[in-house]
Amino acid sequence: MKPNIVVLTDFSPASERARAYAAVLAAPLGAELHLVHVFLPSPTATEYGMVLPYVDEGYVQETRRSLQRVADAMPVLTTVELIETSWYDAVEQAVHQHQPLLLVAGLTATHGQLDEWLSNRALPLAHRTGFPLLLVPEHLPDAALHLPERLALAVEDRAFRLAPAATAVAPLLDILGLDIVTVSVLPPEDEPAGGWHGLRAAQRCGLAAAMPASRLHTVIGDLPASGILQAATELSADMVGLLDLGHGWVHKLFNGSIIDYVLRHAQVPVLLLSAEITAPEE
Repeated sequence: MKPNIVVLTDFSPASERARAYAAVLAAPLGAELHLVHVFLPSPTATEYGMVLPYVDEGYVQETRRSLQRVADAMPVLTTVELIETSWYDAVEQAVHQHQPLLLVAGLTATHGQLDEWLSNRALPLAHRTGFPLLLVPEHLPDAALHLPERLALAVEDRAFRLAPAATAVAPLLDILGLDIVTVSVLPPEDEPAGGWHGLRAAQRCGLAAAMPASRLHTVIGDLPASGILQAATELSADMVGLLDLGHGWVHKLFNGSIIDYVLRHAQVPVLLLSAEITAPEE
C-alpha cells in the first residue's frame, strides 16, 4: 500500500492550515493525502412523529465538487472522501481503510475547555484510534510551512509504552531525520537527578530509528504545561510531541489538562501519541 496521510477537513481556516502542512510532510515520502470530510445527514420529523435522516443531495454534490477543487490544487497527489455518518465512526472508517502514517487536523484557536470541546473534535482521536494525530494551529504562519527539524517530545519521568499504532508515523520521522529531544519538566526537589526514567522509556519507545540517541532537556518548575512550552522555545523546536494517556473529561474538568493547555498556547504543530504508563521494569 502506498504511504498516505489522512487529513480531516472542512472549510475552516484551521483546516486549510492542516492541508497545507500535511502536503509539506507528504512530499519527501511520496505519500498520498486523503482529504476526509464528514457529512451527517440532517434529521427531519415525519407526519408520524418519527425522525429520519434527510440527505441533502445538493449539499453532498456541491461539497464533493468543492473538495475536489481543493484536491486538484494541492501540490501532492490528493484524493477526496465524503463520508456520511457520525463523525467518530467516519474517522475510524477512514483509519481502517487507509492505515495512514498520520492523522492530521486543524487546531482552531479557543479560549477555554467548553470552546475546545465544541471546536476541536479531533482532540480525542489519538487515544481513541491509537494512531498518531498531528494538530496544526489555525494561525500557523506561511513561514512555518516547511519540513520540521526538531521535535520536542514531552514525557513524564516514568516508564511508558506507546500504543502499537502510534508508531505508524516512524517512516515519516525517519525520512525527515528529525532531531528528537526528550523533554521532562521536573519539580525543584527532583533536580538534578530526575528525568532519566522518562528518557530511557523514550529511547526504547520505537517512535523513530533515531530515538535511542535522543538526549534529555529538563525544565525545572511546578507547572508541566508551561514548562513544555518553555522547553520548545529553548530548543527552537518546530514540533511538539505529547503523550495522550486518555484521561477522561471528568479528570480534565477537575484537574485540568496539560494537553489542553499546550494546545491552547502552541505556536507550532503538536503531535499526540497514544500511550500508557507501565511498571518501571517493563
